[in-house]
Amino acid sequence: MLDAALLWARRTFDTAIVAEMDGSVHDRPIYPLIAFRELVANALIHRDLDHWSAGLAVEVRLLRDRLVVANPGGLYGITVDRLGRDAVTSARNARLVSICQHVRSPQTGARVIEALASGIPTVTEALADHDLPPAHYVDSGIRFTVVLHQFATAPPAATAEPPLGATERRVYQALTRQGRTVSDLAEELGLSAPNIRKALRNLRGRGLILQLGGRGKATTYQQTGS
Repeated sequence: MLDAALLWARRTFDTAIVAEMDGSVHDRPIYPLIAFRELVANALIHRDLDHWSAGLAVEVRLLRDRLVVANPGGLYGITVDRLGRDAVTSARNARLVSICQHVRSPQTGARVIEALASGIPTVTEALADHDLPPAHYVDSGIRFTVVLHQFATAPPAATAEPPLGATERRVYQALTRQGRTVSDLAEELGLSAPNIRKALRNLRGRGLILQLGGRGKATTYQQTGS
């Protein structure tokens, strides 16, 4: 799955023309492949494999201005603010991690992972080398999402917001990183549930929000965010 994801990335990512100090010029993927590899590998080995997540998959979505990688299950044994800061690794699936330290890619011969807590620092360094903003990490408890942004001349806060309808704009602005349910939004905005669900579908289709939830869990929505 990791090799297939990398093959897809090489075929799909846009490229930029980069001139090196020695005068050579080459094409470089918009998103660094080494960062993408680390994020997909982390998603595959740290995803939740409990019964509730049996029908859920690791997701990779390439949108107009962002790349999203998400997996079932939140962080395990670490918090978002400690990612890349502490030289520790915490494995939800310890046996899978142990196996993947020794399994090698049939394509490249490289080990799947190192398990040395170097993944997030590698992502951070690679994004900085590509002049991209830092990754945005979202832990909802039942899903862990990483968003990579790309912009040409201005940071995301300075780019024009995609055109939204009046209802979509109100719903989007009401969403928070903690997540809101349809009932929460209906009570706050005074809109009917069908209108809110329609707006949420449109916002999700544009990649502006995430839908979170699972078996026995309330469905909530939050901005993919910057």
